[in-house]
Amino acid sequence: MPRTSKKRAPRRILLRLFAGFALVLLLAGTAAVWYVKPEYKLDMSYDRLDLEPQLLQMAKERRPVLTLTEDELNNLFKKGLNDYLAEHPLTLVRLTGARFRQSGDRLTADINGLAGPVPFGAEIGMTMKVSTGAGGMIMLRHDYTSIRNRKLPEGMLSIPPIAVPLREHMPFMVEVDKIELLDSGMRISFDVNWNDLLQLLLKLK
Repeated sequence: MPRTSKKRAPRRILLRLFAGFALVLLLAGTAAVWYVKPEYKLDMSYDRLDLEPQLLQMAKERRPVLTLTEDELNNLFKKGLNDYLAEHPLTLVRLTGARFRQSGDRLTADINGLAGPVPFGAEIGMTMKVSTGAGGMIMLRHDYTSIRNRKLPEGMLSIPPIAVPLREHMPFMVEVDKIELLDSGMRISFDVNWNDLLQLLLKLK
């Protein structure tokens, strides 16, 4: 009988060690899930950018300048992100929400997603570059990704450059002459055929 007890003792110790290790892993996994969980409620929906009222006012005043607000840029970039993901679907991660915040040529995207069954939230920093070619283009380039203010290793959860065109939101007789990034928003200057623009906009009303 004493010998049997001695044999069982190491097994009991081993079982306790495995149980403790399993508990540590479970707690670590629970902590990790809590750590990466989204901080904001976000979705991928956006409002269509409607420039007709501003273009009509611009034509009436004969002042070839239009200003996009930060909220309008947020909708424009969410559309650009949706369009990009439709052409380049992600495999291991699915984005479920996004919100863009601007500071000059810097852009911060709060994103929500799913890595398998695990929901996560992250912040993606990007730089914006603008060009007047192809009717106006905004290029978004990934700078960093962080979760709860801790940056992830380079290349982890990064987004390739995304091109956001302006041409599709403007009449054909409007040509972009200059794009200026503001602290909040964007100012666009045009070369305009005023008569053709005004006639077109009046027909669309």
